[in-house]
Amino acid sequence: MYKVLVANRDEYDTKGMEWLLHSSLPNCLVKTVGTEREVIKKIEDFQPHVLIFELGMISNQYMEDFVRVTKIIKPTIIALTTEATFAQAKKAIDIGVKDLLLKPISPEILLKSVQKLFRQFQSLNKTESISVDTFNDSVLHYKELLLESKESAANYISIGMKTENSQQLSNLYSYLEGYPFKNKVQAFILSDMIMLVSEHKKNFSWRNECNRFLRDWQERSIEPLAIIIYSKSEYSRNLHQQYVVVNQLMELTFYLGFKQIIEAQEWTNWEFIDPFLTPDEQRMWIHFLNQSDIDGVKSWLYQEFLHYKEPYPDPGLVRIRLTSILAQMRRHMKTYQLIEERYEKKYLTLFQSILYSPVIYRIIDEIILFISSIFEAIKNNRGLKLDLADRIVHTLEKKYWDSGLTLDKVADELGRNPNYLSTVLMNKWDKSFRQILNDIRIEQSKKLLIETDLSIKEISYMCGYKNQQYFNRVFQKLLNIQPSQFRKNGN
Repeated sequence: MYKVLVANRDEYDTKGMEWLLHSSLPNCLVKTVGTEREVIKKIEDFQPHVLIFELGMISNQYMEDFVRVTKIIKPTIIALTTEATFAQAKKAIDIGVKDLLLKPISPEILLKSVQKLFRQFQSLNKTESISVDTFNDSVLHYKELLLESKESAANYISIGMKTENSQQLSNLYSYLEGYPFKNKVQAFILSDMIMLVSEHKKNFSWRNECNRFLRDWQERSIEPLAIIIYSKSEYSRNLHQQYVVVNQLMELTFYLGFKQIIEAQEWTNWEFIDPFLTPDEQRMWIHFLNQSDIDGVKSWLYQEFLHYKEPYPDPGLVRIRLTSILAQMRRHMKTYQLIEERYEKKYLTLFQSILYSPVIYRIIDEIILFISSIFEAIKNNRGLKLDLADRIVHTLEKKYWDSGLTLDKVADELGRNPNYLSTVLMNKWDKSFRQILNDIRIEQSKKLLIETDLSIKEISYMCGYKNQQYFNRVFQKLLNIQPSQFRKNGN
């Protein structure tokens, strides 16, 4: 019996999910909570196998306690969000979310996600691996692989195998059962890879053996396969530690791709990168989008993401950086009112691909295709016209950093009378030109205060304020807090 906890503030959605899981999964016990205060206590008491929760439900006040209790109980987490933004993606990755689903969500998608997790649980709950050809008349168990132990595994060599499409792992596992390896092995099927364990023998080349296996696999299947060989013989390495290293090395496929063998004797840590676009990069992307410069987009994406070398950056940070580019596209789509279902569906599909696609070059190709389709839609659809008020705001969003930006300059660019523009803004937004410009500038400054280590003076200048004291006064007036305190609070 698997236990599922649904944490959602929307009572209607919660009841619908509870009914769906109860009616479709007879081996499933479901509990629900509706407030963030209840979530942490319920996780401790109920100890669910799966936690389905609304990502925005946990505030910063309770986030530390939430992360602590989930690390102890270790439920597999499915998060729901209404915002496909890089901020939500980063939050999900930091928490350790297994699947991020966008609301409103169809019952079929939620059910498939939960069923997939249950199948993985069933695989991990097996007490024995398949002995393709057991060595030394002994059988290793999953607990030796997944749990820390003091026993040395220096005489073992560990090999990881992963298909690009995780749904094909079962086919790979079946193929391994009857494969004639020259050295005896045991195979463990896990949620995202298969691990082979064999005795470490002198004068036996597992590189050659894996080359033979890869050739044979490619003759019978078109599914790309990556193989990791971890061959370091070290007495401090037990079987669980070897599994951890193989699992880490397998993440290199994000950069190197599949259809190959990667042999390593040790793991090197990921290099840290800033996952957010700098102000200069944001302005560059605004220029690319406004000019429909697809060549500029391709050139920058290829140079930025397809030329990484060791030490590679953390794939999670790279994914967040890609979602920050997607956020620029989102704003551009809203500017041109691309709100049709077909565009929204493409956007959400790309968002999922950025979060979960196993190789980076496929993500980059999908981003370029998506941006090209948006440019083509804007070019061909004459109905994508902004009203004058939106055009004014769009101009301010492009040029907020210019300290000399005035209503007269904007009016001149748009070919309209300044007084008329002022009236248009007041009629639609009930705000003056200066109020709207300050709103945009302060919103940008908030991001820089949280996401960078730039001084407040530098941030005020980058957001169009020549005088830091004036910037402080505007910030205090709009947010009722000083910039320094805002940064300290991490709001």
